Amino acid sequence: MLIATFSLPHDAVALEHTFRELPELEVEAERIAAHSRAWVMPCLWAANAEFDAADEVLAADPTVDRIVDGYEFGDEKYYQLDWAGDVDERIDEYVDQRGSILDAEATALGWQLRIRFVSRDQFDAFRDALTERGTGFQLRNLTEPGAPRQSFGSVTPEQRDALVIARERGYFDVPRETEVGDIAAELGISDQAVSERLRRGTANLVDATLTTTGDSVE
Repeated sequence: MLIATFSLPHDAVALEHTFRELPELEVEAERIAAHSRAWVMPCLWAANAEFDAADEVLAADPTVDRIVDGYEFGDEKYYQLDWAGDVDERIDEYVDQRGSILDAEATALGWQLRIRFVSRDQFDAFRDALTERGTGFQLRNLTEPGAPRQSFGSVTPEQRDALVIARERGYFDVPRETEVGDIAAELGISDQAVSERLRRGTANLVDATLTTTGDSVE
């Protein structure tokens, strides 16, 4: 089994129009399911946007068939979406390669997907399919959980920046010397984005140092 983290452009997944209109928007998918298109990314958490405008932009996005529901929670909004057919087709292609989407998030820079593959051949097939479609991508990380001398992932550059600043500013001290909002202001991103980076970065470090051992697959 391999776990790969890919950076993909919006047109390789969805919401190209939305991020063009709302470049400050940040999105995280929820309820990611393996090998079941019906439950892949139907629900999104959106942050760093004016939600009346986000409603209009999402409704006009060609990759969104309809907004099924939406609820605001402070500075976040939860959306349930029906995707357009071309998004379903792309997801089908990913699932056809036996890739299971574990995490998905997006900003104006594009999507970042963490995908689990059953074998190296299936990972190679997925990567070849992107190349054949002319889809630009970046492989940010590739690991093999459970293999001898194997680490489970690593922090992304964004997570590292948030963790380092949090450490330097005393976020992990007792008593705490800074808050999430202070770190967000320094990085120029939302409180939600900082919380997410700290949470995921910490989880990755725990996985890498406490739950598995070894080297990343190159």
